[in-house]
Amino acid sequence: MDLGTIIGIVVGLVLVVVSILLSGSLVAFIDVPSILIVIGGTISATLVAYPMSAVVRSMKASMSIFFQPRIDHVGTVRELLKAADAVRKEGPLALEKMKPPSEFMGTAFQLVADGMRPEDIRHVLTIEAEAAYSRSMEVIGVMEKMAELAPAWGMIGTLIGLVIMLLNLSDPSAIGPAMAVALLTTFYGALWANFLLSPGATKLEERAGRQSEDFKLVIEGAMGMARNENPRQIQQRLMGFMPPSDRAELQAKAMAKKKA
Repeated sequence: MDLGTIIGIVVGLVLVVVSILLSGSLVAFIDVPSILIVIGGTISATLVAYPMSAVVRSMKASMSIFFQPRIDHVGTVRELLKAADAVRKEGPLALEKMKPPSEFMGTAFQLVADGMRPEDIRHVLTIEAEAAYSRSMEVIGVMEKMAELAPAWGMIGTLIGLVIMLLNLSDPSAIGPAMAVALLTTFYGALWANFLLSPGATKLEERAGRQSEDFKLVIEGAMGMARNENPRQIQQRLMGFMPPSDRAELQAKAMAKKKA
């Protein structure tokens, strides 16, 4: 579970609900036709802009902001150093006995075990990493387009409501409630775009960047193993990719392991 996402959404919803209850009724802010216009219109327009397969992938990926844990660079480096130590002692075929935490790392281990040259390992893994990043950016692009379209469809729903209201001006007492309902579509569009779609796209973009950095660690580690380098030498090079906080965490865990 991504705790930050859960906390952000819960706190945001609580603030919106409390602000409504302090000055009005929550029921007054619920209008099914307005919700259908915003959600249905946004999805329909996105299907015009992108292939259906890309939109479906984006909807599935959007759920991962709640469940996918943060990528752990320190854990990746520790796994690579463990593998490098096994290669140094037993040879590349020792990697076939290991169970890597990710498919990408498993591919890297297999390439090393197969005796592929370091330059070829870099080439193969870089192609795979770039393809994964490209797929992630396509999903992010779809979500950003939906965030752009949602407020526009909210305005379209408001215009529809205003036209209906103006056609029924014979009853002045109904103008206020009708105007309130008409404005709800704008509210829904702005809320969906700025509370879920746009922040969700930013979350996925940050995650794609971290995954890309994680792939670089795996590539460098695999090349070091293919060259039969000392695990300490591999560690020093991998630490060059890591921020100071991750370096300190890695060194602290290494010290704790030695003391144990």
